[in-house]
Amino acid sequence: MSFKASDGTVFTDRQKWRLYEFELMYTFKNISVPASPAAPGTMSVPPEHTKLPNTIDGQPFDIADCTNATLLVLDNTDQVQIDNVVGSRIFVAASSESIFVRDCKDCTFVVACKQLRTRDCTNCTFYLYSKTEPIIETSSGMRFAPFNGAYKGHKEAMLRANLIPEHNLWFAVFDFNDDAKTGKNWKLLENESEWEPCWCPLGDFVNCCPKVTKGSIALPSQSGDGMGGGVTLPTTQAAPSTGSGGMMSFGFDTSLHDAAVATGDAFVAQEVAASGGGGAVPKPPEKKKSGIGWNPGAFAEPAEVTAPVAEKPKKKSGVGWNPGAFAEPAVAAAPVAEKPKKKSGVGWNPGAFAEPAPEAVPVAVPTNIATAPPAAGPPPPPVA
Repeated sequence: MSFKASDGTVFTDRQKWRLYEFELMYTFKNISVPASPAAPGTMSVPPEHTKLPNTIDGQPFDIADCTNATLLVLDNTDQVQIDNVVGSRIFVAASSESIFVRDCKDCTFVVACKQLRTRDCTNCTFYLYSKTEPIIETSSGMRFAPFNGAYKGHKEAMLRANLIPEHNLWFAVFDFNDDAKTGKNWKLLENESEWEPCWCPLGDFVNCCPKVTKGSIALPSQSGDGMGGGVTLPTTQAAPSTGSGGMMSFGFDTSLHDAAVATGDAFVAQEVAASGGGGAVPKPPEKKKSGIGWNPGAFAEPAEVTAPVAEKPKKKSGVGWNPGAFAEPAVAAAPVAEKPKKKSGVGWNPGAFAEPAPEAVPVAVPTNIATAPPAAGPPPPPVA
């Protein structure tokens, strides 16, 4: 039996075919281009160095041992690992987990992820979307700016990776090797004049990630919500009323955003603000069962209708619903005298274990004693 890979390579060993197919589909390795990497915004990227939308579908991805390459992963992924890359440009559209960047030098990254972690990197620039605080370790010359890439379908890829485009903590860098927080190993590029043009690898398009300014979102490490983000709270808002038990009550026109802010749930407030909420929340219309959306039983087979079963007449009793429970009782029959029970050793008989009457001892009659002859009577009268 033979196995054919996506690029036409044929294998007779299934295990080798699977390994080759995985590396072909979900890795960029050992790519070295003599010339400089493609400039941002151009289309001069070899097709074998591009993963188009809807080709990765949430799988992990690896990039390793590349030089002067331009590499694009334009779909949502799981964890991404980038190791030992030099002088290259890399676009990763949406990782639902962490992107690990290790031993990289003189590279430019346009990446969106749940968290960015770097180690042993030098002179790298990140145009970053990060849902949580980015972390660097034993790295230097690192530069950070807001995410600056776009293509048709990017927002959908981010949503599939559970990333909220408006909630970007690109600026909240944590350096493991700078206890004094001097910022000696990294800097923020806050001025747009320092940014490269927006990288649009599939043609001009609008960046779905707004330019979030430094400090506009509360940090989880400072707010203590532990949920990966917060929100700058408004200075004026309607005050909720509190009862004697410490519970808050709100009017019907209070929005979910205002309630979340009042109760200190900064993460929920941010989620609502990001989705365009903030006004009064109208009462949702009653949903009818249909085959769209939320109803899991919309296409279930209807239950079979069975003929009604006639109820058996209920007996009168003194329990529950019975209206005749307190009807006049029937005349009781005269009790039947019980027959006296004989004494026995079974059951209730109190005399069962009484002492038994003594038995008569039989007297033996000797058989060897001679009996006396009968006594002689008077002589018979004379015969006339």
